[in-house]
Amino acid sequence: MILYFTKRILILLLAMGPSIALNGQVWTKSFTAGGYDSNGNFLGGSEVLQLVSHKNKLFASVGYWEDINNIWYGGTNSSIGWGQINRLDNPAGNWQEDLVLGTNYLRPETLKQIIFTKDQFGNLLSSPDTVLIAAGYAPNYLTSNVKVKSFLRNDSNGNWEESLIVQGGFPAGENYSVRDIQIYNDQQTGLEYIFATVGTQGVFKGKYNPSISGKIDWISAPEYGPLEIRSLGMSVANDTLYFSSGNKLYKRIDGISATYAVAHDFSDLNTNINSAVGGIRGLTVIDNPSSNDEALLLMWCPNGQSQGIIYRLEPDGNGGFDRIYEAKLSLLVENFLVGSTANYVLGAYNEFYSYIDPISSEHIHMIGFEVNISGGGYPTWNGYYKGGLFAKRDSNGQYSIEEINGPIGINDSALVANRCYVSSPFFNEDAIYFGGFDPNSYSSKSMAWVYKKEYQTNSIDDFFENENDVVIFPNPARNRLNMDFEVSVNNEFDIVNIFGEIVVSGSINGKNASIDISSLPPNIYIFRIATQTLKFIKID
Repeated sequence: MILYFTKRILILLLAMGPSIALNGQVWTKSFTAGGYDSNGNFLGGSEVLQLVSHKNKLFASVGYWEDINNIWYGGTNSSIGWGQINRLDNPAGNWQEDLVLGTNYLRPETLKQIIFTKDQFGNLLSSPDTVLIAAGYAPNYLTSNVKVKSFLRNDSNGNWEESLIVQGGFPAGENYSVRDIQIYNDQQTGLEYIFATVGTQGVFKGKYNPSISGKIDWISAPEYGPLEIRSLGMSVANDTLYFSSGNKLYKRIDGISATYAVAHDFSDLNTNINSAVGGIRGLTVIDNPSSNDEALLLMWCPNGQSQGIIYRLEPDGNGGFDRIYEAKLSLLVENFLVGSTANYVLGAYNEFYSYIDPISSEHIHMIGFEVNISGGGYPTWNGYYKGGLFAKRDSNGQYSIEEINGPIGINDSALVANRCYVSSPFFNEDAIYFGGFDPNSYSSKSMAWVYKKEYQTNSIDDFFENENDVVIFPNPARNRLNMDFEVSVNNEFDIVNIFGEIVVSGSINGKNASIDISSLPPNIYIFRIATQTLKFIKID
């Protein structure tokens, strides 16, 4: 669907399909913790940590930190209260449990869609393998052993396959926290690796091996580590792998015996880093507004006095970065919640989410956060503003604040922290899904939530025909668009922009294809083949 553009675009759509009735933007609740799915599985949790679009389905990672349903916090049923991955198959459906990580896995700390393009020997795959992967750690209090595993979904049967990343001794917690996973091609050897940050243990890597369960051969020793403070982010910019730890940004120096070096140091701002807060958060790649290369966005949150300051790092030409101040979320909150004082701001639980605004067609980055406030008479939960706030960065680097589901009421359930967000994977709706709640070490019970902000249209179904015959992924896409077909096809295809102009053409042969879209600027596009017409989004 294409919504809310110009008269020219609306005329185009009217010519291509039935009439379109435009409605307003509507907030609705998609998931409320504490119920059961159609198979009788308990769907609770204190937090939705990630939302991921994968092959036309929506997946959510749900944790039970500080949730009293869990036996660690006073629960009486040892079979519930462990980290889950839940699945939504269509916007009118109900959430279903897709995976329980297992006993003592309190959270799936990472959930991500990744694309393997090479095998373990560096050979290109006949077609890319787009997979959904989760990761977490489980402490065993009888053996004082901690296991860190990845869980990879087999989309053909819906099962999840495990791979051991590393195991070790107590203490657990931040020492084994898996906060990010990243695919990266070594620029010297040509080998493709999957990297995972594992708490203070360090950075671990593995290779794609389709012949084994779980498809990943992890190397049990860290490539770099141990670390003083757990890493909270990892990104690839300008063909270089970066990860954060406390007040330092590290870069990988490729080669057979790879090494790491500090690429940027925030020690001048603060040397007192609270490991639970983390320092550098939400490491995200963006186009460099000052050059033709890539820059990095991040939120600086060193300790309990954090104000949610956002910086941009631009390459300085000498292997390091120039630091540019962009925004201070505490000031934006005080302008939004007039009369309040923002005492503490923590955010960027994951990357700054990139999407194309369906109204303006503008490229936006979104950042969730929580804020401890005083004054103004606003509803709070243990000192935190009760509503779900998030910040939006426009293409000019300007920031604004919005609130999920409108202003929170004094009797409404606390939202507190918007942790994650993703554009709808469903072809019959234009919406953004939001998830969150952060108990902040306070006792909670079934507080996890998912809301969606929908940009509604009516009477457009005829424009998208036979959409279930084709799976398009990833969506949003970057440089390549992958297609899976129910049956083998041999047809010409077109990719059309929002003005109706053909921007890419080619042919499809077989049951899958990978299409180069690197030349397309970020926007909403239509993939068209025979009678099948599907929407996808190109991002940076």
